[in-house]
Amino acid sequence: MKKYFAKTVQILVLSLFATFSLMGQSSSIFKRMDSYQTLDKMWELEPDSNSETFLLTAYKPIYIMPFRFSSHRREVPFETAPVDPAVTDEEIQLDNVEATMQFSFKTKLAQRIFGRGALWLGYTQKSYWQVYNAEFSRPFRETNYEPEIIFNYPVKFDFLKMKMLGFAFNHQSNGREGHKFTRSWNRFILHAGFENNQWSLIVRTWFATEITENPDIEDYMGRGSILFNYRLKKHLLTLKAQHSLRFGDDNHGSVEFDWTFPIYKNLKGYGQFFHGYGDAMIDYNQIHTIGGIGIVFAGTL
Repeated sequence: MKKYFAKTVQILVLSLFATFSLMGQSSSIFKRMDSYQTLDKMWELEPDSNSETFLLTAYKPIYIMPFRFSSHRREVPFETAPVDPAVTDEEIQLDNVEATMQFSFKTKLAQRIFGRGALWLGYTQKSYWQVYNAEFSRPFRETNYEPEIIFNYPVKFDFLKMKMLGFAFNHQSNGREGHKFTRSWNRFILHAGFENNQWSLIVRTWFATEITENPDIEDYMGRGSILFNYRLKKHLLTLKAQHSLRFGDDNHGSVEFDWTFPIYKNLKGYGQFFHGYGDAMIDYNQIHTIGGIGIVFAGTL
């Protein structure tokens, strides 16, 4: 039942976005962008930047990374049909090198809430493809789904350069069944956004619910995060960090550095370095050091 519910939610979300995309013109994700988006532009915080509702726009980076190397061989649960029916618990030796792709969109559902507030629907999907693993028919080893409802309210505090406050209801899972394979959690997230000239910063903390299937997920994927962007001419440098906000045996987290750089006209390269826990939900409690290179199509925050 859980499997069918997850698939139904995915189909509904994708259908909504497909419908909204037909309505989007001025803010379309396919429109050429001359510069990276600021918080003001991305979340339409200024009164003169407000667009219509139900227009499909980019959210998190939309990219394809054909080469992504992990320092640790991924000995993680993976569903297969074994050659020998008697063998049911053997884990596949997955390749260290794989491809990763991410799609992420958002649309504004309502605006002028409590004056200048806006309600958004976001959806992010990230897939991990063992494209070089010919021995096991190049499978997708994992896909993570992340729908969320986001409320933003613009504010102005010149001293702190604060631009917005808000909250979100976030679901993240890998859409699989069985105690060995399923990963999911729901979060109520509080966030604040800061921005000044070339940089922006988003600080988040959250409260997780419905984590009985993986009760220690907060100790690895964190209870808070920061996202710092610095625009250097035509380059964008991004630092992401998450932490469990605990000490001792529960002291875990991750750090990620992304570099977006121009290649030719609208074509942009995308480099990534990751170290820590929670890169993918299936192996959230395994530490990895990862480096990858690819191209990015849209989204900067």
